[in-house]
Amino acid sequence: MQLRSKVDFSTAVEDVRDYFGTMGNGRPKYSGSRFETLGEGVDTDPHRITATDLVAVSMLSVDVPAQASLGILETLAEQISELLSQIPQDLKFENLTPELFEKYLDEGSPADKLWSLLRQHEDPWKVGQTTASKIMARKRPDLIPVYDSVVKAVAGIEGSGEQWIVWYSAFHDGSSEAAEFVGKLRAIRAEAGQPHLSLLRILDIALWKQGKREIRHL
Repeated sequence: MQLRSKVDFSTAVEDVRDYFGTMGNGRPKYSGSRFETLGEGVDTDPHRITATDLVAVSMLSVDVPAQASLGILETLAEQISELLSQIPQDLKFENLTPELFEKYLDEGSPADKLWSLLRQHEDPWKVGQTTASKIMARKRPDLIPVYDSVVKAVAGIEGSGEQWIVWYSAFHDGSSEAAEFVGKLRAIRAEAGQPHLSLLRILDIALWKQGKREIRHL
C-alpha cells in the first residue's frame, strides 16, 4: 500500500522532532505543533467545539470563516454537541474493529453526520474538507485523521469521501504489514519523544513533511 511505503522510520523520527522544534525567539518552528495542546485545561470540553478549538485549527494553516464560526459556536452548537457525545473520546483508530468502524465512522455514523453538518452543503459557509477534518481531529485526535492536499497526494487518496476507508485499510487490512505499520508508528512516536500524539497525527506529520519535500523537488 502506497501510504505505508511512504513512512521511513528514521526520516519520520527526524521529521516529527523537527516539527516540534522551536525558533531562536522561543516560538514554535511549526505552529501546528500546538494544535493538540493549545488552551489545554483552559477552554476544553470534549463534547463542544469552543472558540479555542477554532483558533487551534488555525495552527494548521486554515481559518474558519466568521459565519461558520458563529454557526458552530452558537446556532448549531447543540446539534454538534449531541453528535460529539455519540463519538467515544477514548476510542483509538488503531483499535477499531470492522464493527466499530461501521458504527462510528462509516456512512450514516455520528462522525459522518458531524462531517456533513460542518460542511453545510445545502447552505455553504466555506468550510471545506480540509477545515472540517481539522476541526474534527481537534475534538477526536485518536480517531479522526487530518486531511489536506499534501497528505492526499502522498497517500494516493482520491478525495475526502474515501479518506477514512483508506486510512482504515492501512491500519487494519488483516495483513502482517498492517500490524507492522502500526508498530512502526508507535516506535516513531516513542523515539521522537511525543507520547501525547495519536498514531494518526504521527502519520499525518510524517506524510505532510514527505509531501512538502516532494513539492520542493518538482
